[in-house]
Amino acid sequence: MVPFGKAAFFPGHLIHTNEFLVLLGEGHYAERTSKQTVEILQQRGKSLDSRVDSLEANIKDPEAEASFLNATASFLVAWLFWEKGIMLNF
Repeated sequence: MVPFGKAAFFPGHLIHTNEFLVLLGEGHYAERTSKQTVEILQQRGKSLDSRVDSLEANIKDPEAEASFLNATASFLVAWLFWEKGIMLNF
């Protein structure tokens, strides 16, 4: 039985079970075998992994920059107070 909507089923049989429609982009599809489809999906997975790595690097850079700026600001505040002869306890 083949589903047709949410409540209807009709008798049917499967043909071309080794073929898939693969999105190539911009609404274009191609009929590929299961092996070719797996290769395409693996390539897309590698591409997505590299994008994730790039985004993680971008996230970490501002954190490193912020910690550097905090350390620099603390140093400058301590130096300014030292110049005025005021002792600070950090």
